[in-house]
Amino acid sequence: MFYKQFSTIIDLLNPEFVENFDYWLATLPRNNQKNITASVVSSRLGVKYSLAESILKFAEKQHILERYYLVKCPDCDYNLDTITKDEIADILINPVFCDECEEEKKITLDDIYTAYKVIQQADVTEDEIARAIEKRLNQGEGSGTNFIEADSLSNDKTTLYEAFYNPSESAYGKFAELRDKLDLDYGKNTTAQGKALEVLVLEMFNHIKGVRATNDVKTETNQFDCTCLCGFKTVFPSIFSYMAPYFIIECKNEPKKTPNNTYCNKLLSIMDTNEAQIGIVFGRKNATGPCFTISREHYLKHSESRRQQIIITCSDDDLEYLIDKRVNLLEYMEYKILQVTANTPNATYEMFVKDKCG
Repeated sequence: MFYKQFSTIIDLLNPEFVENFDYWLATLPRNNQKNITASVVSSRLGVKYSLAESILKFAEKQHILERYYLVKCPDCDYNLDTITKDEIADILINPVFCDECEEEKKITLDDIYTAYKVIQQADVTEDEIARAIEKRLNQGEGSGTNFIEADSLSNDKTTLYEAFYNPSESAYGKFAELRDKLDLDYGKNTTAQGKALEVLVLEMFNHIKGVRATNDVKTETNQFDCTCLCGFKTVFPSIFSYMAPYFIIECKNEPKKTPNNTYCNKLLSIMDTNEAQIGIVFGRKNATGPCFTISREHYLKHSESRRQQIIITCSDDDLEYLIDKRVNLLEYMEYKILQVTANTPNATYEMFVKDKCG
């Protein structure tokens, strides 16, 4: 092995593939040690895309490779920018100027590609590298860079969700601080007690880039606890497809009261009169079974409609995942929606956690 790190996974993946990848990576000429994609590895080494993707992610964890993202013009394929994950949300929200086309372009997930570059050289001598390069060239292996649809972010919801929701350490500290205030003694001041949960929920959802949440929205007949505008929508199905153009949240800071069908029916009646596709009932205890049944029946009723209407319920148990375990809020909402749409109220989040190489 040129890279000793790969010896730790040789029994987990196909040994021949691991050895071939180690050889290929270590002998890449300097000018070809960037723009490495899963599709390139897949085609060069003759393996499935998922296997190529796995070993690239492992190499990233071992600090052999560094991941970045290439933004290409949707019309002329010109490289517009090289960005980090933290910059993805801004690129998707704000137009980018293309020097070749001489106009601003609206970037979608199809125009952003995942790539890697070598940041750690193999621990071998120059003579060994030279011999390996000569051998590879003699075998006729090319050095071009290919980008295919599978390399784009339209196939990588995990990175998308991390780009749009990535609270800092201080933010998580704030979440925990606001959660502690839920159980203060508010006496008969039920308004202040209810506001405590609204403030926590607003704080969390306002950390989603492209979402603006407030508790000041009123209609002619109702005041929403939390209204969240979502200024971003993906072409392929993702949580953003449901969140746009806005969604509403009802907060019930009642530690000893279980949310029942009354709460769901109220929210559903409101959603029948507006464009919201998601309604969230945020309580302290898990909602009753009839509440889930109502949500499921309402989803089926509107499943073929222009817009979906889905109610999900959250409790202190969900706050534990979102605050203590730091599960991505967008990813978690996707799981909560699956419970309703797949009629699987007993499905747990852990069922959908992937085992990752390394």
